Amino acid sequence: MSVNSQHDAREVPVSACEPQSLEDFETALVRFHSYFGDPVETLEATLNNDPEFVLGHIFVASAMLIMGERQYISAIRNSIERAEALSTKSNEREKMLVHAARQWMEGRWDRACETWDRVLTDHPRDAMALQLAHLTDFFRGDALNLRDRVGRTLTHWHRDIPGYSYIQGMYAFGLEECNQHKIAEETGYYALSIEPRDGWAVHAIAHVLEMQGRYDEGITMYTERVNDWAPGNGFAFHNWWHLALYYMERDDFNGALGLYDSRILPEPCDLSSQLLDASALLWRLMLQGVDTGSRWNELADMWARKTELENGYYAFNDFHALIAFVGAGRLSNAREILAAVENTAEHSTRLNAMMSRDVGIPACRAMLAFGEKRYDETVSCLVNLRPIANRFGGSHAQRDILSQTLLDAAIRDGQLALASNLLSERKCNKPMTPLSKLYEARIYH
Repeated sequence: MSVNSQHDAREVPVSACEPQSLEDFETALVRFHSYFGDPVETLEATLNNDPEFVLGHIFVASAMLIMGERQYISAIRNSIERAEALSTKSNEREKMLVHAARQWMEGRWDRACETWDRVLTDHPRDAMALQLAHLTDFFRGDALNLRDRVGRTLTHWHRDIPGYSYIQGMYAFGLEECNQHKIAEETGYYALSIEPRDGWAVHAIAHVLEMQGRYDEGITMYTERVNDWAPGNGFAFHNWWHLALYYMERDDFNGALGLYDSRILPEPCDLSSQLLDASALLWRLMLQGVDTGSRWNELADMWARKTELENGYYAFNDFHALIAFVGAGRLSNAREILAAVENTAEHSTRLNAMMSRDVGIPACRAMLAFGEKRYDETVSCLVNLRPIANRFGGSHAQRDILSQTLLDAAIRDGQLALASNLLSERKCNKPMTPLSKLYEARIYH
């Protein structure tokens, strides 16, 4: 569908700009949805030629915000200010989008979502606003809005509108996080029937299969579709991580470790989302007694290059940095992160203060205690935390690290009645997988 200087390809209004700028926005938006290519780089080049392209500045700021790292704040602020300076030519939708970006930058993530929702009320086909809000709902652990924010727009979409498959992929993930597994799986495959390279839809199906313990189906699904979701995709590392979880579930720890080396963290990295997947997988392998060699120290070195700037910015990232240091035996570094999380909880006005206070602090204390073999303290920190752990973000699959650590700590501390109950809970949520059988053998040896 062609675009003009007044509306994008979904008939959403855009303030006057060069026709090529709007074409470039469409390219960037597809890259944002699909994770193929760099959307920010696409529009930065456009803005050099059309510096008054308001939507371009908004998109660049917003896409960098969703990286969830403090290191980008200076560049984000610059893009926001450039957009604000063009307010006389911005339409009302763009003014609200700029406002949402500033709210996000200032740590008011919940308020940013409210602003995006107002945009979507008037412009339900604003695919950029919808994805920004969807990802922020994920950061906030807001399962209902992961599903319902997308649901509120769906009657305005149909298969012939550009980007429809990606909207369905987002909806599938929201359904899964609300434990509506059957319809989530159906919706995910429907999205893939439209766009087979939709990595977020593949990811939504992977979550369904993970939650139900269908590890063989998960491995088949990923391997049969690998040429669609993996080559050249910026989200592939996380889908590889899910594949590694299936290997873990079927007691193939060497397979999971092989994916860590070849796909999840094949070289030094500076991206927190990739590092946290690495931390989460190594921790799960450690719980099973797998010798991971020098990997913990190598990963801790990568985190160490970031922590001075990033500590205290987002509790979910802080937690995963801390477990890398615990895994490497660098407990002084882990305590520094815990101190930063505690400071944020006490002094920050950002939404992350609540995340840090309610979940970040007890979760970090639990993992530090585990590293110091104070398993009773790990149990006491985690046993009542899991029902509210969504408050610091992530998915059910990601937060399962807390449940596995609690189960492992209970066994190590001799709290076998609790461990038996936790294993029963696990078996109710998914069939008796080989990983569950390993836990069962440790409890009833």
